[in-house]
Amino acid sequence: MRIGGEVVGQVTSGGYGYTVARSIAYAYLPVGVEVGAELDVQVDGTWEGARVAQSPLYDPKGERIRA
Repeated sequence: MRIGGEVVGQVTSGGYGYTVARSIAYAYLPVGVEVGAELDVQVDGTWEGARVAQSPLYDPKGERIRA
């Protein structure tokens, strides 16, 4: 993972979150990176835009899975 072109962290796992309808990557980031910060994640050799989300990502009312 990188912020402003500088590598700052490492993805530990990732996949598609069906209940939140988006890709999810769990990663180690330095202390101080705030929720909402924009960064890049390398996926199959290509850098993709991402945003730091507050954990856990879930759909508490189950609305997306019923759609």
